[in-house]
Amino acid sequence: MPAVLEVKHLKKTYVSRKGAGRTSELVAVDGVSFEINEGEILGFIGPNGAGKTTTIKMITGLAKPTEGEISICGHSVAKDRVRAMRYVGGVIETPDMYPDMTGLANLKYLVTLHPKDTMIDPQDATLAAKPKKELDAQRVEDVLRMVGLWERRNDLVRKYSLGMKQRLGIAQALLSKPKLLILDEPANGLDPAGIKYIRDLLRNLAGVYKMGILVSSHQLNEIQLMCDRVLIINNGKIISQKRIDELSKDETGASNIVIKIDKPAEAAAYVKQKFNVNAQISGSDLRIRTAMDTGTLTKELVLGGFNVYGIATEEVRLEDVFIDATGEGK
Repeated sequence: MPAVLEVKHLKKTYVSRKGAGRTSELVAVDGVSFEINEGEILGFIGPNGAGKTTTIKMITGLAKPTEGEISICGHSVAKDRVRAMRYVGGVIETPDMYPDMTGLANLKYLVTLHPKDTMIDPQDATLAAKPKKELDAQRVEDVLRMVGLWERRNDLVRKYSLGMKQRLGIAQALLSKPKLLILDEPANGLDPAGIKYIRDLLRNLAGVYKMGILVSSHQLNEIQLMCDRVLIINNGKIISQKRIDELSKDETGASNIVIKIDKPAEAAAYVKQKFNVNAQISGSDLRIRTAMDTGTLTKELVLGGFNVYGIATEEVRLEDVFIDATGEGK
């Protein structure tokens, strides 16, 4: 899949003057490199002050990198910022709308700020011939339906719940049909139903509309449920990048496997002799660490004369991975 965002060797240094010609430097981001592919949701996590916000500001052109390169859909943010930003939509922290206007009126105003070419496919001559006002009206309806607010379009924004305001913020970010969507704490303060709605919405945007999505959040359980891959930053450096489905695996590809089996003591001796793997016994459970897949392991144990009643890879929480990687809480 093509990359919608490429970040290479990104660095941001802040220089402050202390008087008498003295200066001090703070390296907020130090050599950060990563990419986001089309249809992928990347979780971007780290402690407070780790460099997340500074990185997002540089991606969106709100801060200038000291070193490094950023390209969005092949366009350099430094050399061709206008064209690069054409492909970006975002909600940073709390969406800011006019509270005494309806959700529909807010979006009708905001869509007028986008040029006509963001409303159409250049290859579609039928759409290109339509007046911008008509295209704008259709796009506003489309995004309100995407986020589930079409039936509440005529309500004043001040009467919206927090979850509805978040969804309206995402709707405005979608007006320009972005290829890259950047969201900072999209589920902050929401109840469980609101959090699930945002999660399902983002999965749909990535899967159906093939957007690359960057989500920065402290809600690690949601990141684990929502994202395809996670990137951990600390002290301005990337310290870990993993696919969510590989969190349980170490650098060698091994993970903890829990097996419900008869004759666990004999089974432990068997896997030691057969695979040179040590096993721990807990009641009728056998726990081993191996890179072998569960299907092959089950087959080998059955051929060895054991009854396997259940087998599963031990679940690893992103919260534990985060604490191990950053040292937070130690």
